[in-house]
Amino acid sequence: MKPLLSFISILLAANSYAQIYLNPGVDTSLTEVKQALRFYNKYVADFNGKAIPDMAKYWPQSELKLRKVPDQMIYAINDYPLYSMGCRLTILYIRPTANYVHIKTQFSVPDSQKNVMTMAITNYYVAFDKIHEPYFKNPMTEALAKWRTKTVRNIIYHYPPYHIFNAKRADTLVRNIAGLEKEWGLKPININYYLANNKDELYQVQGFDYTVMMGNKAAPSGKSDDKDNQVFCGGLGENYFHEVVHLYLNHLYPKSPLQEGLAVFYAGSMGHSVKWHLKRVTQYLNKHPEADLTDVDNFWYTDPFTNPSSAIQGMICSMVFKKEGVPGLKRLMQYNSYKDIFKKEFNIDKEQINAFLRKSIADESVK
Repeated sequence: MKPLLSFISILLAANSYAQIYLNPGVDTSLTEVKQALRFYNKYVADFNGKAIPDMAKYWPQSELKLRKVPDQMIYAINDYPLYSMGCRLTILYIRPTANYVHIKTQFSVPDSQKNVMTMAITNYYVAFDKIHEPYFKNPMTEALAKWRTKTVRNIIYHYPPYHIFNAKRADTLVRNIAGLEKEWGLKPININYYLANNKDELYQVQGFDYTVMMGNKAAPSGKSDDKDNQVFCGGLGENYFHEVVHLYLNHLYPKSPLQEGLAVFYAGSMGHSVKWHLKRVTQYLNKHPEADLTDVDNFWYTDPFTNPSSAIQGMICSMVFKKEGVPGLKRLMQYNSYKDIFKKEFNIDKEQINAFLRKSIADESVK
């Protein structure tokens, strides 16, 4: 299971959409501030459940030409809209400037002791057209104006001025992509690829001061967005094949529990191969005989460098591929549950899963 997903599922049950509060000291007396605040309130309320509002009502055509979903702060944590998570929204300050009204918002939830847990802090810019109708300016567009771009095959790279473009790594990525297209009979996808030294820098470019996914021990990480065919890669430069695999294959099997595993099988995770991660999982399991792997998704964290659930998923894909190649993978990805995967692919019942996975992990980590 991805980090925080269990916690987020609890949040989702709390409210349909958030309400907005003002931090003490926020001045709303100016006319343009009042208008910007009404506009922002309307936008937030338009997120009804999982629905994404009509972006054309809030964003200019120049932004809609770049992305179907120009608001890059919606998916701060996972694929569920930030505004539909039941968070409390507190506007920390509103600052009018010559070009727009800057709204900084804290998204938070209380824990069991009523302490505030901050999920994200966002920055929205509300500008006004010639007839004084409000619209959002995209902080990402503003930030990227200072970045550089380079196109290699079907990849448009975007990178900060300090970065020296590595053509060899880019060539390796496009060779991997060409191989994936050939194996799966797919056509090239035009991809916008954003890279930086770490994920925190990428979140800041998107418009965040903070998200709960920032900080901690620095390790290569990435995020894919199949709505607009873009990837965000921190720490592995021009060759983060893992996230590109998601763009190509996720939509083929939207209900498969092994989407992450397929990407790990083809491209590893956090800069390391499946085998590397399985060795770490083996070491952990040897020290923790009490760990139960029956529910794969609930075994998702050991340390900042390995997600054991992802490693196990990648291992399952690898085991099937060794026997039957891509045809086997295509069959494997059609299952919608782990129950079917273990029973139909390995003839394993639920009560046998823990022992089966422990042995498989130990065996595959040394092959």
